[in-house]
Amino acid sequence: MRLTCLLGLVLVVGCGGADSTPDSMGTEGAPVTTGPVVANPVTTSPVETAPPTTSPTATSPVTTTPIGAADCPEVLAVELTETALGVFTVSATVRSVDIAGVSYADAWEVRALDGTVLGTRILAHPHPNEQPFTRSLSAVEIPREITAVEVEARDSVRGFCGVGLTVEVPHS
Repeated sequence: MRLTCLLGLVLVVGCGGADSTPDSMGTEGAPVTTGPVVANPVTTSPVETAPPTTSPTATSPVTTTPIGAADCPEVLAVELTETALGVFTVSATVRSVDIAGVSYADAWEVRALDGTVLGTRILAHPHPNEQPFTRSLSAVEIPREITAVEVEARDSVRGFCGVGLTVEVPHS
């Protein structure tokens, strides 16, 4: 028998021909003929992948409830305008993580530094596409002896948990 190497594979093939070799039994063997060895070819085709997208895709928030103080409303600015003696319009700019139907800034309060609530602005709906947003509250009575107020926003789930702002009251 002869060894033939085809394409890196070692195949043992008996080849016939003029020479004959005694087999292990000591007898002379007849020529052995074999047909061609046909292997099933391995075919590979390129893996089709989707082309990279160049347009923005909509994503959903990873969580649907706020996590940590960073997700609580933050008061960014406050403006006090005295409209009558001791009566003010208070405008507050608030930034919040608004997830409609789950959690959003639903109010803000004007308080004396001792915690006394002087006015509350209820926010009727989330503002997911308007961040930050500014809303006003009229007719807030701030006695002359109060020289500074704090404005803090409330989250519909966590309550007052964010960052408030303390401002001086510009009494005339």
